[in-house]
Amino acid sequence: MPTIKVLPAQRDIDVKDGKILRDALMEAGFDIKSTCGGCASCAHCVVVISEGEDNISETSFEEKQILGNVFHLTKERLSCQTKVLGDISVDISAHLQDKPKPKTHRRTREQAETVIEERKQKSKERPQRQGGLKRPKPFKD
Repeated sequence: MPTIKVLPAQRDIDVKDGKILRDALMEAGFDIKSTCGGCASCAHCVVVISEGEDNISETSFEEKQILGNVFHLTKERLSCQTKVLGDISVDISAHLQDKPKPKTHRRTREQAETVIEERKQKSKERPQRQGGLKRPKPFKD
């Protein structure tokens, strides 16, 4: 039974031979981004194969259309198209949740009006355009 070592979580997952990598990671509780549902059309489920590149399936035609034929350089594969055939190590750090964004400070009505007035004053101070625009020629019948 093949084992997937998930980085940076340092967790091992036992899977069936021939299991799709994305499905195995999702079943183990990892959130893998995807908008196409595993149809090889969105390229959001890209993972990096750190070790065991000989223990995965060949690159499919659809995958080559999206990522190109540069696996030997980037070690990136679409997890929805990769079958696990042996022990591998996968880096999913691109799929980890980002830190929560800080709340934005909303302006009060008075602050917004002040900003609008300042912008109006700046626009009056800018030099005005001095012509240069040509009138369109009328259509000839």
